[in-house]
Order: sequence, then C-alpha cells, then structure tokens
Amino acid sequence: MKRSLALAAAAALLSGSAFAQDHLLGHETAQSRLAAAAAERRHELAAVDRVLASPEGARAASSIGADIADVRASIPALSDDELADLSVRVAALDSDPVAGLDKDIKLLLEIFLIVAIVILVLRAVD
Repeated sequence: MKRSLALAAAAALLSGSAFAQDHLLGHETAQSRLAAAAAERRHELAAVDRVLASPEGARAASSIGADIADVRASIPALSDDELADLSVRVAALDSDPVAGLDKDIKLLLEIFLIVAIVILVLRAVD
C-alpha cells in the first residue's frame, strides 16, 4: 500500500505538466489584477501628492517643521495600506472640505492630515 502510494506521488510529480492548466487564477486575470492594483496605487499617490503640493499643505508642513519636499519624495515608500488610509482621508477632505466648519477648523484638519502623512512617511523610511 505504501509503495503504491509512493509510486502514485512520484508519477504525479513527474507529470506536473498535467496540472499546469489547473491554476486557481489564470495568467490574464492575474495580470489584469496587478495592473488594476498598480493603477489604484498611482491614483492614491497622486491624490496625496496633490494635497501636499497645495499651499495649505506647505503651510501645514512648515508649521510642524517638516520639509515638504522630503515628505513628498518619501510618499512612494508608504505601504499600500498606509497609502490607502491617507487617500481615504484626502477624498473625505475633497468631498466635504468645509462641512459647515470655519476656515480655522479646516486648516487644523489639513494640518492633522499633513502630520499624519509625515508620521507615516517617517515610519516607512526608518
């Protein structure tokens, strides 16, 4: 019994080409998902960079003593989860920037977003 089981396992290994087509995910599907993930990352990078490139972003960074150029250059080092989190925050700020709040509170929210970005970038770089 053990011998026949060993022979069956050896035959399965040698005939690996028989299982080559039994992938859970096809090559085209995998490529399209990778391309979609890369496009989503580019979109998120652009959204975060747009906020950092704004005059408010520069003011917020300078108010905490961060060099905005260094922060912007370090954004690509963020993990996908960190970048997605920041992108959601940027989208919330874009969709309802004032939400009935005065300019000072809006500026504080932008500063908080910039500080969050700086902290995540510094953690990612270290």
